[in-house]
Amino acid sequence: MVDLITSTLRSPARFLRRQDGTATVEAVLWFPIFLAIFGLMIDATMIFHGESDVLDVIQDANRNRSIGRFTTDDEVVAFINTMLAAESIKPKTVTAVTDPTTAIITTSVVVPMKQFQVFGWSSLLNLEVTVTAGHLLEDWTA
Repeated sequence: MVDLITSTLRSPARFLRRQDGTATVEAVLWFPIFLAIFGLMIDATMIFHGESDVLDVIQDANRNRSIGRFTTDDEVVAFINTMLAAESIKPKTVTAVTDPTTAIITTSVVVPMKQFQVFGWSSLLNLEVTVTAGHLLEDWTA
């Protein structure tokens, strides 16, 4: 350390030409950008995971309605709300509609995206995730 100081004092031009430590400065400048990109990747992953969880609940509810465990669309909505509450997901809207002409139940759940995010940097946009699934009603009476 002393040699560095004495050589700097003897030859300031030589000190200014040295390239030692420049990689450290660049790393310090790029590090926050890498952290931001990593955080966005984590948020995107958590959003897709949350969407998958909601889809599983919707498909389970539709399947129960399809085979006759649930007889009304209100039972489907209540089941979805109960199951999502168990997973700490608070949906904005839950709708279930059975079309009698096609015998298809279509269920849709809208959830604010910020519920799935860890860092929440993109929650400023107030985006929502809409998950929709349809299932054919089965008729076992024939």
